[in-house]
Amino acid sequence: MARVPTAERRLQFVEAAARVIANDGVNAATTRRIAMEAEAPLAALHYCFRNKDELLEEVYNYLSRDYAKTLRPVEDLDAGLAHVVRAHAHRVWERMLRLPHEQVTTFELLLRRFRVESDDEARALAMNQSMYHGWIVATQELFESAARAAGEEVPTNLELVARLFISGIDGISMQHLADPNPERSRKLVDMLADSIISALEYAPIHA
Repeated sequence: MARVPTAERRLQFVEAAARVIANDGVNAATTRRIAMEAEAPLAALHYCFRNKDELLEEVYNYLSRDYAKTLRPVEDLDAGLAHVVRAHAHRVWERMLRLPHEQVTTFELLLRRFRVESDDEARALAMNQSMYHGWIVATQELFESAARAAGEEVPTNLELVARLFISGIDGISMQHLADPNPERSRKLVDMLADSIISALEYAPIHA
């Protein structure tokens, strides 16, 4: 049997953990269950990760810090910030429709803070903050790059805009997962993009 490179094996376990968490919850995501989902030896999981907490932390990173890297590229980055906001909204939504379990896993992980022992709450909160930080930074950097590439002024409220964007995607995702309606959800994504564009603020021009 060919040896699987460590980086590839780690990703297999992370993706398997995300599926198990989405289907059965965080508590059910034992290392044995995750190894079964990954169709890999339990020993291989313990070789890649010291314990379940380390694996969960990598799942957080996979769904936040590394999320933007897995999206299809934005075409015509220099076509203006408004264009990129709309394109980004739809590529994020396309991934949600293709891999809905990732959104479910995200919600499960964020809620974990309220389900752990008090001694572990601070760590769970820090992981939640890290997850949102990854999304916010990636979104803010994309929007700033788009403005600069098009020779446009960079808005002054990009961090708040990035947070609003993420909040909107989360909300539409929750609605869609609870009551799937592709056409309605697509229109909501369009409305979200329009609201983000209208919320952009710029430094005042002094005469």
